[in-house]
Amino acid sequence: MYMLMLSLSLLLLATPVFGAEPTEMSAAELAATKAEVDRLSGEIKTLASRQVWGGVERKYRQALALGLVVPGDVHLIAAYSARDRGDLIAVYDRLTRAAGHAASKEVVDWLWDLDHNFGRVTLKADRKRTAALTADMMPLDPNRRQAVEAAILQAKAAGKFKGLLPRGSYNFSGQDFRVEPGISVRVEVSAKVRRHGITAPTIVYHELPTAKGQERD
Repeated sequence: MYMLMLSLSLLLLATPVFGAEPTEMSAAELAATKAEVDRLSGEIKTLASRQVWGGVERKYRQALALGLVVPGDVHLIAAYSARDRGDLIAVYDRLTRAAGHAASKEVVDWLWDLDHNFGRVTLKADRKRTAALTADMMPLDPNRRQAVEAAILQAKAAGKFKGLLPRGSYNFSGQDFRVEPGISVRVEVSAKVRRHGITAPTIVYHELPTAKGQERD
């Protein structure tokens, strides 16, 4: 617990204040902009209660674009919105923003789970048709399963994927690799490599600063 709180303290110290109030605004402009942030925050909460995540995304981006401080609970709602589409990098970023305002138990636990049960992955293939990502075993947890499914779809559509995947064994375009917490994995498949007689793509493992702890169910 001590290490967790120490890590959180370092996170808060390193977290910038998102949406600092611009000094060039007049008092009237500042008041009007703050009122707009409040209005958008209210709409975000209403949309989230109805699980209209597309609407949450639009309003959240509008709120950020205003350049003022967005409440921590709104960043947390936006994290749920990102999770709904399987974008765990956005989830992590928004949770970090939420932690910069108020480190609630929900935010701390969620960041802990991402740090200790997920790994960062970069996948790239020179041809989209060869970019096939598969998991040896799909997670039973619906949120983790959704993250894997989103990665599979993105790899197939774009020929690449960069994000977080749950701990486990995977295959990308014929290359097996393992995802572990606190480890960054990069897998590249290219025709140039094949022409030189090397069939295995490059895989690089390196420790990340948050690589500590045990798996939590």
